[in-house]
Amino acid sequence: MENLHPFFLIGAVVVLLLMVLYFLPIGLWFTATVSGVRISFMELLLMRLRKTPVGVIVRALIVATEGGINLNGEQLEILFLSGGDVNNVVSGMVAAKRAGFPLSFENAVKADAQGLNILESVQEKMRETQKVQFE
Repeated sequence: MENLHPFFLIGAVVVLLLMVLYFLPIGLWFTATVSGVRISFMELLLMRLRKTPVGVIVRALIVATEGGINLNGEQLEILFLSGGDVNNVVSGMVAAKRAGFPLSFENAVKADAQGLNILESVQEKMRETQKVQFE
């Protein structure tokens, strides 16, 4: 019986470690940090507990940061939890910035709520602008 005590302790530590790794996606945190996104373990844990897909939010934050858009996890999490399309909003905002069109987060969320594909709308506006320049 005394020999089982160390195995029980090791098993408990392994189970605890697996639970921590599940609730704290260290790989996503590392990727975000290397990409310049500032997000804490606590934010990731709270997202996980609210059943928000952490990967979707973190990847969108990375795209936004690399595209020069200043967003935070809370904004994107609220957008997701309210039924919005995080990728539509972020990719549209990045495309608009690259095209030189002003598009705020609030306006992008409103456009998404209306069912618009923001990226396609920006691309269409770019084509219209190019037509005017050639005429």
